[in-house]
Amino acid sequence: MYPGIPRKKLRLEDVETHGQTNNWTVQAIYKSKMGNLMCSYVGWNASAVYEQFNPRKFAKDNREAMDTANLRDAFLKVMKNDPELTNEMKKATGKWLWMRHELLEDEDNVFWLYEDLTYFHSKIHIDYGLAPLMYICLKKEMVDPPRFKYTAFNIVEETAMDAILEGRSNWAFRKLQNTMKRTKPEPRPNACETPGTCVCDRLFDLLYARSRTNHRGWKRQYVTPDNRGILDMSSFEIEHFRVIIECSDACGCSSKCPRRRVQQGQSKHLVVYYENEVIKFGLRAVEKIQKGEFVCEYTGVVVLPKKDVQRNESYDATINLLHENLVIDSSQIGNLARFMSHACEPNAVMIETHSRVKESDPLIPRISVYALKDIAVGEKIAISYYRTELMQTGVGIKCGCRPNCPNHLPTA
Repeated sequence: MYPGIPRKKLRLEDVETHGQTNNWTVQAIYKSKMGNLMCSYVGWNASAVYEQFNPRKFAKDNREAMDTANLRDAFLKVMKNDPELTNEMKKATGKWLWMRHELLEDEDNVFWLYEDLTYFHSKIHIDYGLAPLMYICLKKEMVDPPRFKYTAFNIVEETAMDAILEGRSNWAFRKLQNTMKRTKPEPRPNACETPGTCVCDRLFDLLYARSRTNHRGWKRQYVTPDNRGILDMSSFEIEHFRVIIECSDACGCSSKCPRRRVQQGQSKHLVVYYENEVIKFGLRAVEKIQKGEFVCEYTGVVVLPKKDVQRNESYDATINLLHENLVIDSSQIGNLARFMSHACEPNAVMIETHSRVKESDPLIPRISVYALKDIAVGEKIAISYYRTELMQTGVGIKCGCRPNCPNHLPTA
């Protein structure tokens, strides 16, 4: 049983009872070996996949589903030419590129479960104005897809919310100004629509700058976007603690302001992709992603861990600046970002994000993912799970992120 996925579906013999396809919602579009369009419908199983006899009108009437199908097919064609893919996996791309009779006759094939996850998790995204996502497995004998509860936004436990409401980062800008020692603001370029009234830079100076280092000597880095919402990565240091501050109603700008990029949501199509028996599932790009572009948000349950309670920490994303004692746990509830793999030379990075639409909203910690490098279609989206010094001790699991990687991943 998969959370949010229907367990029972109608079959072809139910058509007479429930009417023709004119009123059905298209779930996914495929091509036959002859190049004809075929589609599945929400709530109906494989026996009710129909060929479309007026493909031009059908494609026009179902533009979003057609665009998703075209992106899926383009991704698969790129993967088919990937030198890292085994011959078995290259051959398996055909299962997704062309609808075959053996799949139509096998309504319990795990392929259809992947398609259900793709549709229903994408629906959650689309309802919030986010780009759709996909689940794909290129194995002859497909493995079961990942089982977890999907959320597009963070869920906050009660004890964590109490800590958030008591925290200084939750204060409104005017209260911070009136109660804290003012420092001379550092001049910075500001891409806000209304730079004269924007308070983001002052918030950083009041809340996060301090000595620019923490008790361990780790530096804090303030990262800001340009007028396209793209971060300047020229002076970026992977070892630093990083923070982005997004505009709120205190700044006087609109929802289209480039300093509200995470609020605007994920715009890039991504795929949860089965990698191998060791990694299991990873995350790959379905579209090109430019260096400095927003990729996605890391969501889950915001928790205040108890020192005497053991818990699975493998999906924890630690909050270091917005609130030092909180983590975002996506082990049971999360989104596609939980599948990002590790790389000692990553192409993406997590950044703590101070973001709320209104100052009266609680400042829920958010973690955004941005591209450190240009990411091509089909490329893995990978972050570094650990700080460099922790991977250079020679103790732990030998890292296999690239051939002959000298590092070891900590086990505790």
